[in-house]
Amino acid sequence: MATNINRVYQKVLAIANKEQRGYITPQEFNLFADKAQTEIYNNYFHGIKMSDRKPKNQMDYSDELEMIEEKLHPFYVDEEVTLSTSQTPNLTLPINMHKLINITLNGNEVTQVNKHEIAYTQSHPLLKANTNRSVFVREDNNIVTIHPAPTTTTTFEVSFYKRPAIPNWTYVVVSGKALYNATASDAQDFELHASEEENLVNRILMLAGVTIKQPDVYQAGTADIQLTKQQQNS
Repeated sequence: MATNINRVYQKVLAIANKEQRGYITPQEFNLFADKAQTEIYNNYFHGIKMSDRKPKNQMDYSDELEMIEEKLHPFYVDEEVTLSTSQTPNLTLPINMHKLINITLNGNEVTQVNKHEIAYTQSHPLLKANTNRSVFVREDNNIVTIHPAPTTTTTFEVSFYKRPAIPNWTYVVVSGKALYNATASDAQDFELHASEEENLVNRILMLAGVTIKQPDVYQAGTADIQLTKQQQNS
């Protein structure tokens, strides 16, 4: 379940304007919203790393790793990517990919090797890639090089976490005021889990406080973020 962008927008405005501290324009809000969502999303992967160092909880619904995986689940994608002989050996990865999980061919995982390793492995008779044990090297521009290069058109399965869609609070101007327009073709809610609503509000407030030069708005956002972290780590 995604997070409704209008709920977040209204909360941010209500808190920022509580004492006439300043107005956050829709354009500013959308920029802050994108940054806040990206920060929270990237923190999921850091959280997975840190959760391995903490004691496990037998209750799935309260286990930190399980909660993060639940939030990441909507972003998990398995996509077939075909490599034609004209492209050999360069496989173009999906443009919406955020983090690559693995590449498989006929159910076998294609192993990733570093650029400085490939020259060594390809020259070693026991380590050299073959059709039953393919490898790939990450290149620039979202491209990987497959070894050995397929001699026929080949379909790979790429598993990855996609990037969240850029949130967009769309509006129409009525009597000089911006009113939410959910039916606009480019309207976009946050793709993050609904439980992240307050986290989004706090992060956007923190960013907005810097822009409108109101330290108390900034502090309102950071205080709630710090309190949430303390409660989660206690």
